[in-house]
Amino acid sequence: MIRIKSPGRICLFGEHQDYLDYPIICMAISKYIYLEAERISEPKFLINMPNLNSFVEISLNNKELDYESNRDYLISGYNQFLRKRSRFEKGYRIKITGDIPINAGVASSSALVIAWLYFLNIISDTKLDLFQLAVEGYNTEVKEFKEGGGMMDHFSSVFGNLIFLKPVLPKPNLIVYDLKLKGFVLGNSMEKKETVDDLVRTKNLTLDAFEKISNIMPGFNQFYTKLEDIQPYLPSLKKEHQEKIVGNIINRDITYKAKELIDKQLSLLKQGESSNNMVKFYRRLGSLLNLHQEQLRDNIQISTNKINKIISNSLSSGALGGKINGSGFGGTMFALMPNNVHLLKNVIEDAGGEAFIIETSKGVEMY
Repeated sequence: MIRIKSPGRICLFGEHQDYLDYPIICMAISKYIYLEAERISEPKFLINMPNLNSFVEISLNNKELDYESNRDYLISGYNQFLRKRSRFEKGYRIKITGDIPINAGVASSSALVIAWLYFLNIISDTKLDLFQLAVEGYNTEVKEFKEGGGMMDHFSSVFGNLIFLKPVLPKPNLIVYDLKLKGFVLGNSMEKKETVDDLVRTKNLTLDAFEKISNIMPGFNQFYTKLEDIQPYLPSLKKEHQEKIVGNIINRDITYKAKELIDKQLSLLKQGESSNNMVKFYRRLGSLLNLHQEQLRDNIQISTNKINKIISNSLSSGALGGKINGSGFGGTMFALMPNNVHLLKNVIEDAGGEAFIIETSKGVEMY
């Protein structure tokens, strides 16, 4: 029996930015997709996904298969391996389950893709390293179906822990931090969302905004130009374009500030952990999360009234910070309260959410 678990994630910083080639900071969390596989005599993959009320059968004739939907990720992953000249002859009965909230911004689909690719990698004669596996996750889910997302979910699920990722091709820049963060509670607003459509719409509007500012501002560079230098040109643009530019430039800078904070904290920990240093670290981390959320709420405009209320209630109850998680327009949020996660859990539930105390997780692995 092969048993694999692949974690979901929360995006701490860089929400709605990896598809702009901006960096992100993600944390893999203790919510998982589980894959179990046992050998059968027939040359088939018989895949049961009870959480989705779905069953997929793949006959192992080693020919690329057609897609039955535009999110047919299992077939896509199988096709990716065939393109690398992998061949599959041994059949398996496979069961895929999970405890990650589905369609809620916690990367359940990416965790599914990574668990599936990890399994195919184990049984195939094509052996991908972890970095290649993450890139293939992006190819399987995003590139193959021309979706609007980036690759942070796949790298987070593969490498686990806390990651800083600049998602530039052909070689993304990755830093994996061995830093276990405490005090997070994930809240599911129970508001359903259309992840792909909302993501594409927001992405296209943002890309249009950057193109328009580039046309009127000499020397504009989305990676380096300061907001103060951009502001004189903003009145020439529509309000919706102004908002996306301002929100993304501010959040770009917040992500780098968060990286500096994490780098400094790791340096202090190497010198000997101090509880006083940890308190300062979490307070500063919470403050940056709040600043990030302000832009996601007011300028990027992906938050909802219910999620705003859950975050507000969390902060009023003593949480240090909180933000929406994922593509937005519903789904999940999280808040940080290291000294009392159980109180925070109750606050989120009282506001109409489903709450989960979460910890930093390892990446995809057999167990």
